Amino acid sequence: MTSRVADEREQRRGLVLGLTLAEILLLLLFLLLLVLGSQISTWRDRYEKLGETLEELKPLQEALMVGGAVDINNVQELIARFRDLRNAEQEISKLKTENAELGRQSELLKSLGLASDDKLRAVAGAVKRASEIDPKDPPALLKRALDVIDRLGASTQPDQVKPLSEMVAGPELEKKLVMLEADLDQVRRERNNLMRGPGNGLTYPSCWTNAAGQTEYIFNVVFADTGVQVQNASPARANDKAWALVGPFARETTINENVFIRATKKLFEWSKSQNCRFYVKVRDATGPSKARYKHLQETVQGNFYPLYLSPNHREPERLSPPSGSAGEFPSTPGPPRQAIH
Repeated sequence: MTSRVADEREQRRGLVLGLTLAEILLLLLFLLLLVLGSQISTWRDRYEKLGETLEELKPLQEALMVGGAVDINNVQELIARFRDLRNAEQEISKLKTENAELGRQSELLKSLGLASDDKLRAVAGAVKRASEIDPKDPPALLKRALDVIDRLGASTQPDQVKPLSEMVAGPELEKKLVMLEADLDQVRRERNNLMRGPGNGLTYPSCWTNAAGQTEYIFNVVFADTGVQVQNASPARANDKAWALVGPFARETTINENVFIRATKKLFEWSKSQNCRFYVKVRDATGPSKARYKHLQETVQGNFYPLYLSPNHREPERLSPPSGSAGEFPSTPGPPRQAIH
């Protein structure tokens, strides 16, 4: 009774699991066989395709092996040959490009009449020499050399040309000598002009002197009750650099004295830096009252050393010596200086 109950329980346990252990093993084995069959089918398809590919490549292999020129024994070797062929095609394309460029250069050389090897070597040597002199721009150097040849003449030989230093030295030295002599003469005139001053240490030499060391005047000034009339006094000084320091103002017409002083302020500052003064000739055309004359006298003496002339005077004889200190005229003028007749 007890063994029958045990068998029934085992039978019920198998029914609960659904399958016995043997049945599960059989099921697993069946599944493995299905997977293996699928893989075998896939491999068979690949093999068939490979076989078709080999059949397609076989004529190509036979064509390459015609006459025994090429020995190809397997597909890998054929693939390697195709890879080499592709590299060779790339090299051929590059060589074609270089050959086309060389062809254009050859046409250029032929058009210049440089077809011979000797001429080509000479041109190459010239270009190399130019690159050694000016590595940044050899063609520009060659063009400059050709421009020099154009100036000297096409038949000029190297031994006929002197170095630039030798060609320039003579004229340059002569030019410098002339300039030094002119400067020396100018210094000598200024020294003589200074020595002819009153000698009291209060008078600066004239900024402009002629060849004889005499003072040259920059303006002729006429005092009037309504202002001053100014004109240039030395036509020979028309190109002097001092004119660049003079501001614009009307000549030979009556202007306000302050306009004249402002226009010549830079000129006065420059004369102070050079330890000299510019001289002007002054004539009086004011009315009977001399208050206006004194005011104009003080104003003009602020920037210039004046030579006071009578209205009918034509040629100056001497400078009216300035008074004051530190080489300047006094800010408060005294009585008008005696005019030169």
